[in-house]
Amino acid sequence: MTDTNISRRNFLGATGLGAGLLAMGALAGCAPKQSDTLSDTGSDSNSAAEGAASIHSWEQPLEPITDFVAEEDYEIVVIGAGIAGCAAAQSAAEAGANVLLVEKFEGVTAHGQDNAALGSKLQIEKGYEYNKGEAARLVYDWSQSQANWYLIKTFVENSADVLNHYIDMAPAYGLEVVLNDQMTARSDWYELEERFRQLRYTAHNFINPEKEEPFPNINLVTMLCEDAQKNGATVKFNTKAEQLVKEGDKVVGVVVSDDEGYKRMNASKGVILATGGISCNPDMVNAWCPLAAKADNISYFPEGGASGDGIVMGMQIGAARSRCYPAPLVHPVQLSVMGPGFDTCWLYVNNDGMRFCCEMAYEPTVTNARMNSVNNVTWAVWDSHYPEHVQKQEPHKSQPWMATLEDDVEAAVANEEFVKADTLDELAEKIGVPADNLKATVARYNGMCAAGVDDDFGVPERFLSSVEDGPFYACRVNAWTLAIPYGLHVDTESRVCTDEDEPIEGLYAVGNVQGDFFANSYPVAVPGISHGRALTFGRLIGQNLANGTTLDAYQYGK
Repeated sequence: MTDTNISRRNFLGATGLGAGLLAMGALAGCAPKQSDTLSDTGSDSNSAAEGAASIHSWEQPLEPITDFVAEEDYEIVVIGAGIAGCAAAQSAAEAGANVLLVEKFEGVTAHGQDNAALGSKLQIEKGYEYNKGEAARLVYDWSQSQANWYLIKTFVENSADVLNHYIDMAPAYGLEVVLNDQMTARSDWYELEERFRQLRYTAHNFINPEKEEPFPNINLVTMLCEDAQKNGATVKFNTKAEQLVKEGDKVVGVVVSDDEGYKRMNASKGVILATGGISCNPDMVNAWCPLAAKADNISYFPEGGASGDGIVMGMQIGAARSRCYPAPLVHPVQLSVMGPGFDTCWLYVNNDGMRFCCEMAYEPTVTNARMNSVNNVTWAVWDSHYPEHVQKQEPHKSQPWMATLEDDVEAAVANEEFVKADTLDELAEKIGVPADNLKATVARYNGMCAAGVDDDFGVPERFLSSVEDGPFYACRVNAWTLAIPYGLHVDTESRVCTDEDEPIEGLYAVGNVQGDFFANSYPVAVPGISHGRALTFGRLIGQNLANGTTLDAYQYGK
């Protein structure tokens, strides 16, 4: 059996924020520094030599590799053994194609736990119903009308069938599939107004009852890779894709490198890029998603992952970047001891002691505001009545962790994760904000809490948590980047396209290297949508390419 060991980092500690911060510290090398910032054109007026040195990797002229130690023939080559690539390889091999899956790491790559679907058999068993039109519109609206609605609609309409296929496969691999009704699931946010709405229990977890994993998706990805091999797929780890091979207007293969040298892998039916996003490529982050450079970390991907390899390879043969701005997935994990899911909503103040955003625990809503705040430093502030506020905000989800909540908070104070003070003046001094501003902000906020109406940012009454009686508490609002989905411009069939919208024959993109699906803000209205999108398009494109069929996304608009 091919080795499927994963390279990964622990994301959150079992007991609180501190362990998570230590785990994330190992990834400091991925963080883009301001000194790495390059202009989008790579130009430099000082000298021709300096200008040449500043050119981005994706702007470097291609020098074709022609010195091969071997050449192999396949029908389909998939680049990247993450969730999207393994799904593509598995489905294409299952359909009878001769498939090669190549991966630059020593094993498959998996992150997180949630895989979204709408209308799976598990959801039907629970009696959960979904309005697929509403789901597609919510995701599209989060993009501010920039994303390709037909790509979104393709996911929404096909995700259940795809998940059901893998739910049925799971028992043969010793896995159970459950709906995530804790971590990322808000118990009843589907009843809130549309800008806060989150569809309930869309996230599916593939669990190994015999082995607890920090990232349970390793179970799913390993299953896909092993099943692909059972269906005849060839898998090559420690094998890096270097260049796409194009003959005329068609991509016909890829040049890879391993410890033996360069090899040409021919693909008579096509190449599927599944190389991930850009979160560990400082040049790309600074050029295309500078906001994410202000996060406290840049990624929880392994070093060298999410480096934009597919974008570089595609652009070198004339592919266009996504029409959309990136939609970074950044979590505000400042209150991990307050319970799972980062659901707690407190008063947030910036470095001037002023309220600055809507505090609803939605990733882009909070983290985008924090990363553009004064000096990029913000604080959550609450008072001694926090147990009551927690139960008011999340009456169902809070119950499992209420018994230890106060002990957890005091432990966080002792660990200096939280700040505690008897008065607001003392709290202001400890966190370094102007006391007069903080007290005025608290007074205004408390007035709105008493009235039950947030005139400034529209936080629903249930989530307004007044700051009245000491002791008072504060902690930094952190911003941790999980992923930056951003890739190549594609059409409704996920074919990679040029700037002129012409599809490049034989080249497809799935997963985070598929552009035009997300834009501006990650759509947390559908928990697990990034992995669900990767799984769905991986399977659809793998099947269609193997069978010589195509997606008809426009059917959803007729």
